Amino acid sequence: MLRRSAESESLCHHGCAMKVVVTQFEGIDNTPALPLAAGILVATAKLDSDLAREAAFSIVVRREPIEQVVAGFGQPDVIGFSLYPWNAAYSLAVAAAAREAYPEALIVAGGPAVPRPDPLVRRLFREHSALDVLVFSEGELTFRSLLRAQLRGEGLGAVGGLAFRRGDEVLFTAPAERVFDFTQTASPYLDGTFDALLAEGRADFSMALVETNRGCPFSCTFCDWSLTKHVVEFPLERVRAELDWIADRGFSHMAITDANFGIRPRDSGIARTLAEVKRVTGRPTYCYFYLTKNNHRRNLETIEILHEAGIGCCVGLAVQDFDEDVLKAVKRDNIQSGESIKLLQIMGGRGIPTHNELILGLPRQTRASFANTLVTAMPSWPRHDFAIYLCLLLDNTELAEAQERERFGIETRRCRWKTQRVGWNPVMDEYQEVVVGTVDMPFAEWRRTYRLAYLASAIFNQRLLRVVLQWLTEVARADLGAYLLYLCALTEEAPEGSVFADLGRVVDRYLDSIAKGGPLALPMSESEALVEVSEAVAHAALVRADAFFEEVVQGTQRFLPSCEVEVLEEAVRFQRLVTPRFGEPDPREEPFHHDWVTFTAAGGTGAPLQPRPIVARYAPPAYVGMPEFASYVTTHFACIRAHLGVGEVTRSERPSPRRLAVL
Repeated sequence: MLRRSAESESLCHHGCAMKVVVTQFEGIDNTPALPLAAGILVATAKLDSDLAREAAFSIVVRREPIEQVVAGFGQPDVIGFSLYPWNAAYSLAVAAAAREAYPEALIVAGGPAVPRPDPLVRRLFREHSALDVLVFSEGELTFRSLLRAQLRGEGLGAVGGLAFRRGDEVLFTAPAERVFDFTQTASPYLDGTFDALLAEGRADFSMALVETNRGCPFSCTFCDWSLTKHVVEFPLERVRAELDWIADRGFSHMAITDANFGIRPRDSGIARTLAEVKRVTGRPTYCYFYLTKNNHRRNLETIEILHEAGIGCCVGLAVQDFDEDVLKAVKRDNIQSGESIKLLQIMGGRGIPTHNELILGLPRQTRASFANTLVTAMPSWPRHDFAIYLCLLLDNTELAEAQERERFGIETRRCRWKTQRVGWNPVMDEYQEVVVGTVDMPFAEWRRTYRLAYLASAIFNQRLLRVVLQWLTEVARADLGAYLLYLCALTEEAPEGSVFADLGRVVDRYLDSIAKGGPLALPMSESEALVEVSEAVAHAALVRADAFFEEVVQGTQRFLPSCEVEVLEEAVRFQRLVTPRFGEPDPREEPFHHDWVTFTAAGGTGAPLQPRPIVARYAPPAYVGMPEFASYVTTHFACIRAHLGVGEVTRSERPSPRRLAVL
């Protein structure tokens, strides 16, 4: 075998097939899914008759001890790495070990975590001497051309979209053209590539991914999708055949990876095809996707089709922020956030789960503006929630460029990304560059906004105070933003020994970890399981639930002295009733002077709280009977995340002669 060189003759064994290994290692916390990127690379390469005949391909996804993974490569001639933020550190460590084990192999890296600017490319080559070639383009056609050149013993200079080493030099080839005709590529579902992978380990994969179009017309500066603005469709027959394959192979969960599903007129037809597949096969039972941003009518049609077919989905509304100045700063002002609000109202009224995504740390955000964004993301619909993501500076995004960092005074920390998957060893942590301050929200103010955001997430998303929040906004007509700021202040000022002081210490623990570049998720006190901060706050409240609810009554009275105390106390008492309590598996009944059952079920519609005497009965979920508190609370959070039931509430008109429990 010849010594490796991107300009050398063929690296394959003379007289033998060229062995190509393509890796797409599991992410730190991603759902184990079929490796779509690696699969398309291999399937497209095999469209070339010479490669199909003379090259042997394998795909590696398992994140195992590095020496074990490298030994499993055999004697590869080419090793390709798909780099993503969630697997880049591990992949590069494997590449370094592979260089030692196979000094003549050509090592190629591509994917979103490969930087494109010249200085960053040179730095990557300098810091990771194992890498021979970087691929900048979409990958399928470029990788095939690269392999063809290697097989024929040709140099790489004629292959567009690359950077490679030649001695001490780094050479760049001409930019690759975008793929505008996906008939030039192949489907790993339909050509046998994924069948071979499943034969090696079906249990490794719980979800399948489908791409129906590629590209995004929006220009969001924090996102890499916006660099491919022209939306190109995959052949419709291919998409339909892939959906059949996924159902036939028993996948109940799938994801459509388009940046904006529903953006093309044909997308409602794809939804109908998926519904028909479900009718015939019973699968999939759940489908994940991101809806297009500015067409709530088409989005509504898509959701109705899937919902009527019995395909579960959560309507993801990726608004990121509702403030106009913030949206303009990140070039998102052509996205109509009002469309998302309309869709949320329609879906909420129909009982379909909805989900807002927010990003903390964007340019032009202030604590006051983000408080308003939180309020907008917290309507009373019973099946609505929101997620807060910290702003990350990702490779190749406009926001990560030096001029943008300087323009907005961006301050960051490089934080460890530890897995939250219990019982799984990822071998090593990954890292994320987290924005912790800007000129408009300096670090100290960012800390206070972080506290506000995740306290709001705990009381809303973890269901700690959903009843109280609904009563405050729909009956007491209180300023929700002011209430959130008030509760946030309590976590900083409450006396030692109080539950709110405990909540403040929990948030400080996470903030201190981020400030030092430590993990973003931390273990709960009773368990090694890592949890994100809002769940940790909820955990601390549930440990001392009775005291927490008492402090809520007292604090809310101080915040809203004009409120009807008896109604406030009833709201908190009903909240306590419907909150699953560890070690209390028996159904509970409580009499109320108001119909809280009907009121909370109609959340978001503006239905009044009727002064009607009732008895509310709550049957808790089975997991409250778990032997350990940590197991109970972990299961509780998992059920909430999955939009599963956390108990059943019913009512009767007449007061009960007895009460099973008083909380």
